[in-house]
Amino acid sequence: MADLQAIRGRQAYHRDVFRKLPVVIPRRLTWFKAAFARSAKSLHTAALAVGTAVALSACGHALPDDPFVSEGQAMAMVPINHTDRYAVNIFVDKYWAGNVTHQAGGGAAACCYPGLKDWRQPVTIRWTWGWEEDPKTNAVTMPDEPHTVVAHFPSGGPHSDRDPMKDDAYVCVILRDLNTAELRFSPSASGCASR
Repeated sequence: MADLQAIRGRQAYHRDVFRKLPVVIPRRLTWFKAAFARSAKSLHTAALAVGTAVALSACGHALPDDPFVSEGQAMAMVPINHTDRYAVNIFVDKYWAGNVTHQAGGGAAACCYPGLKDWRQPVTIRWTWGWEEDPKTNAVTMPDEPHTVVAHFPSGGPHSDRDPMKDDAYVCVILRDLNTAELRFSPSASGCASR
């Protein structure tokens, strides 16, 4: 008998809860609708921004994954650093150009940047200034600093000569100061150091 009363009591409780639901749900739905409307607007804005970026990137030049499968001759890249910090993971667009210590460069080249028909397109140069530490305490005095700049190749593209030894075969990636990078062409890796 006690079990039957307990079951009926639970049924009455659930019946009361379900009677209250039509009142509770609309309030929650109202809040949900307002929150969804706000997030839908921001989601719509984000989707438009992504769509615009994709559309604009389609207008730019598409670079091959393999730099040797390009419209022109692939060029080696030589990093040059005119600052007192060392730079690691230097990239020109998606191609690795190497690493370079402070006030150095021109002694090594990384392969390769693809040859292009149109050298007027902007390129993205990315690098990271390496962290510096106090030699006595080993405390980090300057953390890693990633940088990105948009640069252009020199107008007219690389120089072509009848003498192949005078052809520009190297892209010089020159870090002038902590926030500036330039691109130049050179017939030799060591020639980049004088640029």
